[in-house]
Amino acid sequence: MTIIDHRQAEVAWANWAVANHGKFNYSEGGDRMAAIGVWPIKFPVNTDCSGSCTLYAWWANGNDPNGLGFNHEGYTGTFLSHEEHIPLLTKTLKGITIDDIEVGDYVVYGDAPGEHVAIIVEIYGTDVLTVSHGQQGGPGYCWVNPPKVAPSRGYPSDGRQPQTFLRNVTNNNKPVRMPPA
Repeated sequence: MTIIDHRQAEVAWANWAVANHGKFNYSEGGDRMAAIGVWPIKFPVNTDCSGSCTLYAWWANGNDPNGLGFNHEGYTGTFLSHEEHIPLLTKTLKGITIDDIEVGDYVVYGDAPGEHVAIIVEIYGTDVLTVSHGQQGGPGYCWVNPPKVAPSRGYPSDGRQPQTFLRNVTNNNKPVRMPPA
């Protein structure tokens, strides 16, 4: 089992969630991570941005991006304190660089403890597309910043600053779990 297998599965789950967004409700309340540990999945799923990213990891059989063993806790700030920060070195985009970003990484918007987190699902040059769950009707696709290379496809862009990119650390030997076809 390799790291990329779990990361690809988490991205597949994020894309599956967008395709099935009607089965999700936006919730910042105490039940926002209640779906963790429930298999098969019970709908509707009530969650927010960090809860949905945590769910994709759990559904893929990856590691908890909060570093809390999927204990139903965590928020954007625990992503910042647990996941590996990506040093950005070469291509610039609004003052950041993106050559070291990979599909399956996370972006956190705002100063610590962070305002919002999303999972990166596509990269086109300096254009980074995420799956974001920041409001009712999500999860949905959202550009980190307005795209310069890729067509927008009608997806919104977030653009909040600062942007911190995190490496999704998945280093376990559990079998990868993929979404339904």
